[in-house]
Amino acid sequence: MKLSDPNSILQSFLKVPIGWLIQVMLIGLCLLITFLMRTDAEVLTWQALWPSAAALIVVFSARSAFLGLLVGAVSGAMLLTEGSPVTTLQYLFTEQFLPIFSSPWKISALVFTLILGGFVALLEAGGGLQALLKLCLGASSRTSQKIRASSKRLQVTTIGFGLLVFFDGLANTLLIGRLMRRCADQSGVSRVKLAYLADTTGSAVACLAFISTWIAFQLAMIREGYMAMEMEVNAYALFFQSLSMNFYCWFALMLALISVFRNFNPGPMSGYEKQAHKRAFHTNDLVKEPAAFTIHKGAWLGAVVPILVLTFSVPVVSYCIGADSIWPLTLRKFATAYQAAESQVPNILVASSILASIAAALWIVLPMPGANQARPKVLSIFLLGMGNLLRPLAILIAAWMLGTAISNLGAATFLSSQLNGHVAIIYMPAIIFLAGACISFSTGTSWGTMAVLMPLSIPLIFAMTGEFSNVERDPFILAAIGAVFSGAVFGDHCSPFSDTTIIASIAAGVEPLEHFRTQLPFAALTGLVAVFAGFLPLGYGVPPLVCLLSGLAFLLLIAHFYPNNNAH
Repeated sequence: MKLSDPNSILQSFLKVPIGWLIQVMLIGLCLLITFLMRTDAEVLTWQALWPSAAALIVVFSARSAFLGLLVGAVSGAMLLTEGSPVTTLQYLFTEQFLPIFSSPWKISALVFTLILGGFVALLEAGGGLQALLKLCLGASSRTSQKIRASSKRLQVTTIGFGLLVFFDGLANTLLIGRLMRRCADQSGVSRVKLAYLADTTGSAVACLAFISTWIAFQLAMIREGYMAMEMEVNAYALFFQSLSMNFYCWFALMLALISVFRNFNPGPMSGYEKQAHKRAFHTNDLVKEPAAFTIHKGAWLGAVVPILVLTFSVPVVSYCIGADSIWPLTLRKFATAYQAAESQVPNILVASSILASIAAALWIVLPMPGANQARPKVLSIFLLGMGNLLRPLAILIAAWMLGTAISNLGAATFLSSQLNGHVAIIYMPAIIFLAGACISFSTGTSWGTMAVLMPLSIPLIFAMTGEFSNVERDPFILAAIGAVFSGAVFGDHCSPFSDTTIIASIAAGVEPLEHFRTQLPFAALTGLVAVFAGFLPLGYGVPPLVCLLSGLAFLLLIAHFYPNNNAH
C-alpha cells in the first residue's frame, strides 16, 4: 500500500480555511468547558445558564444559528447527564430530539412552514406580484416636480408591497428589491433607501403577521416558555395579546412611513437620496422597465386571490371546526367557535396554507385571464420553495432541543432568584428588549435570539410576579413576549451579519456595508423610542395604545426638527 507523502498531507491541511479551524476549536472549547463544569448537585446554579451562553458564543463566532443552538443543546445534555458521552448522546436523542416528532403541535408547525415555503415560490412564479406592482406604480414622469411625486409614490408602493407580502420576510425583501430597483432609479429613489424600506417591512411585518413563515416558530417559542413551567397555554391567543407590545416593529413601520412623507433621511441616507434625485432629473437615458412587467391584463389577480385565500381561510376554517352549525352566523357565535378551535390552531394553519397553495397553483396551470402563459412545472416550483425552508426548520428543531435543556436545568429559576429584590419588575420589559437587541445585533439571527431568550424570559417574569398571577393575561409576561420579538427584529434590521440585511442589499443592488451604514440610524432611533416611549412606560402601567401614540408623536417631532431634513 502506497504511503501518503507527509508534505502533501501538510499542504492539504493548510488548504483548510482558517475560519473553519477556529470554529471547530471554539466548539470543542465550549464542550470542554461544559465537561469540566459538570456536577453531582441536584440543583444547578450558574451552570444552568451555560448552554445559552455557549449557543451565543458559537452563533456569534460561526454566524450560524443552527450550529450555535445545537452546541447549546449538546451542552445542556452534558450537564444533565454529568458529561458521559454515551448517556449524553442517548439523552440528546431520546429526551430532546425524539419528543419533537411525538408532538402533534410541533409536527404541524413543521409541515405548515414547509407548505408556506412552497406557496411563496408559486406566488412568485405566477407573475401576479409583478403585474400588481406595475398597476400600483402607473406611468413614470421626467419633470423635477413629477419625479418628486413619483419618488414618493414608489416608496409608498414599496411599503404597501411589504404589507401585502406579509407571509414571509425573506420573500418580501427579495421581491421588493428585485422588482423595484430599476423603477427606483428613474423615480429618484436611491437604492439604499429601497433596501431600507424592503428590509424594514420584511422582518417587521412577518413578525406581526398572524400567519407567516415566522408564526410557527414564534408560537413554538411562546409555548416553550410555558412548557418550562409545565403549563399548557393557547400560544396563538398570547401572540395576539402581545401584538400591541411589540413596540420596535410598530415604530419601525411608523418611521418608514414618516421617512417617506416627511422626507426624513438621517445620517448618510440624506446624501444618497439627493444624488438619486439629481441623477433621475439629469440623465437622458430612460431606465427601461423590467421584462417581468409585460404581463397580460388582469394578471395581478394571480397574487391577490391566493393571498386573500391565505388570509381569510384561517378564520373561516376555525369557524367551521369550532361552530356547532354554520348558520346563523353571528359575531358572538364566531368568537365562541374561534375559542373552541384553539386546540386545532396548528392544523388550521396547515389547512390554510394548503388552500392558498392550491389557489396559487391553479392560477398557473389553468387558462385564466392574465395567468402566466408559460405554465412552469408547478410541482417542481413548490418543492423548490419547500426546500428553501429546510434550513429555518433545522434551526427550529435545534431551538426546541435547546429549550428542553434550558427548562430541565432550571435556568429561569436560578435567574429569578438572583434578580429578585435586585431588579424591579417594572424595568424587565426594557431589559429584555435591550438584551434581545444586543444578542440579535451581535449574532445577526432573530430566530436564534427568540430561541435563547423566550424560554428564559417567560418563566423569569412568572417567578418575579408570583405564582398567583394569571399566566395568560399577566401584563408583564405579555410585555416580555413583545420585548423578545422586538429585540430579535432589531438585529434583523441593522446587524451586518443578518441574512435579511445582506439579502436586502443584494436584492436592491447595493453593497451590504452601504445598506448597514444607512439603515443603522433608523434602527437605532426606533430602538431608543421603543425603550423610552414603549417598554419603560409599559412597565409603569401605561396602556400599550398610549405608548404607541407617544412613540408616534416622538418620531414625528424628531422628523420635524431634524436639521438635515431632506426636501430635495
